[in-house]
Amino acid sequence: MKVCKFVTLLFAGMSSLMATQLYSEEMEPNPEATEEVRMAAASEKLNKEADIVVIYAKGLCCPSCAIGVRKMVSRLDYVDRKRFNNGVDLDTKTQLITVAITESKKVDLDSFSKAIFEAGYDPVRSYQLKKGKLLHTPLTMDN
Repeated sequence: MKVCKFVTLLFAGMSSLMATQLYSEEMEPNPEATEEVRMAAASEKLNKEADIVVIYAKGLCCPSCAIGVRKMVSRLDYVDRKRFNNGVDLDTKTQLITVAITESKKVDLDSFSKAIFEAGYDPVRSYQLKKGKLLHTPLTMDN
């Protein structure tokens, strides 16, 4: 059983049996994207939007993942909730979370990592552009 949908259904307050039955009726989650595909998608997002952070979260593979991740990440005080969907855009095909940042606010990667982890996913790396070059930074709970 894939964890993402099952955990989300349990998170929504369903019993284990009910979540298992509903999960088995749902479509299969997206497969894990390659790093090459993920980097191309991150670069495109970063070139298109200003004041964003792009993060790869391992396990983010179905639309229902959005519930917990969006809920936890949108609570961060530097997230611009007026953009995207409550400040968060999720791409389950590439396992990328794009977060709108309030202008002139400082980003805290540790709080991002913690919010994503508390939503049930593993924060792996963040992506940013510096002088037109895509950089990726490994994330840990200590960033």
